[in-house]
Amino acid sequence: MILKDGKCFFWTIKIGNNTAFLIGSMHLMQKDMYPLPDKFEHAFSISPIIVFESNLNRTNIHELQQYVQSIGFYPPGETIWKNISSKTQKKLEKKLSEIQFPVNIAEKMRPWLLSTMLEDTSEDENDSKLHHDIGLDVYFFKKAQQEGKKMMFFESAKEHVNCIANIPENQQEFLLKDALRKEPKEGEMCLHEVIELWKNGKADALEFHYRNHHKKHMQIYQHIIINRNRRWLRKIEQFFQLGKNIMIIVGGGHVGGTDGLVRLLTNRGYQIVQE
Repeated sequence: MILKDGKCFFWTIKIGNNTAFLIGSMHLMQKDMYPLPDKFEHAFSISPIIVFESNLNRTNIHELQQYVQSIGFYPPGETIWKNISSKTQKKLEKKLSEIQFPVNIAEKMRPWLLSTMLEDTSEDENDSKLHHDIGLDVYFFKKAQQEGKKMMFFESAKEHVNCIANIPENQQEFLLKDALRKEPKEGEMCLHEVIELWKNGKADALEFHYRNHHKKHMQIYQHIIINRNRRWLRKIEQFFQLGKNIMIIVGGGHVGGTDGLVRLLTNRGYQIVQE
């Protein structure tokens, strides 16, 4: 992957004789975005501890699926149709027909769960398409497993699910509209333009895009970005006390802006440098 201007979603923080590396991840990436710049691989190689948003290990997948089903489906007699507009319903029915997903199952799913399911069916095998399974966090998680690195997490798998599931019901249609939208709204960037911001280390611009995207639904943005950043800040400072080099990987939208981790850490007095 070729980066312009040399700056990445990569920050260093000196903690005594050790270094903490803060990495802004893209959860979806293109195959041609690999190999990563050498600084990513070097940071990983000298960090005995790797921190992720949540545990991506699939060993407890059955338990997690049961939990998702318990909170992601409506009780008997209730369906999604009374919780979304007729316009969204028409788009949803068309999408379900295209992917041949049973309507009688989809209608029992809450909008947040259905939106994640639809996003997972939108990927392609083309190198120019974006994939969850080659996201930067997944890449380093697999690598950490293979090399026996110590892994730590900001959230449990259930807490990670809850960051979306706990969005108020009357706000969840926004997530579903996002999953059904084929083109960006007027004045917004497409996903590939967002990728370009990431490639060029433009953390504040990326955060501005996410904030602008949620401007009519700031309750969602507060819930999934701002509140989590503040909780994670406390944990990051605990990680700093471990006395070892540490690599911290979070979604790219959590890093920049006035409520991002870089600003929060700077306000706490840490010297943080983008490289």
